[in-house]
Amino acid sequence: MKMRVEMASAATVEQTFASRVEQGVRERACRESGALSYEVLIEHAADGGARVQVQRMMAPQVPDFIRRFVGDSISISQVEQWSAPGPTGSRTAAVDVTVKGQPASMTGSMLLSPAPDGSTELVTGEVKVAIPFLGRQIEPEIVKVIEAALRIEQRVGQDWVRQNS
Repeated sequence: MKMRVEMASAATVEQTFASRVEQGVRERACRESGALSYEVLIEHAADGGARVQVQRMMAPQVPDFIRRFVGDSISISQVEQWSAPGPTGSRTAAVDVTVKGQPASMTGSMLLSPAPDGSTELVTGEVKVAIPFLGRQIEPEIVKVIEAALRIEQRVGQDWVRQNS
């Protein structure tokens, strides 16, 4: 299932990127998303890019028919490989989200681009749940969970930018 989430921010691309690769921001987003446990690893690259890896254990906030498949908790791995700034001031990231022990994943990209009033963040991807007959019913629920997490990360990041500007 195709996923597309677009969010606007008053922060510049570089401010938004800085919040995306800030340990405290990512940890706070995990807590605010209800993570039972989490680990955030951020590696900055010499070219100005970065690799962000977030592992979190979540209580499943999904309909009952899905809960039967996932149990009492869901272990999610999210990896973002951020580029150096592009010639137009934009930044991109390859994004992979996997649900450990489950046939569910999202592969996609993030694009931070300049906008007249700050920046725009566009997340696109393909969500797959490889369960015969039920996968297509579950995919929209996975998209909702990913979108909610993205919006929390953006809100927490914007708070950090305001406090650190």
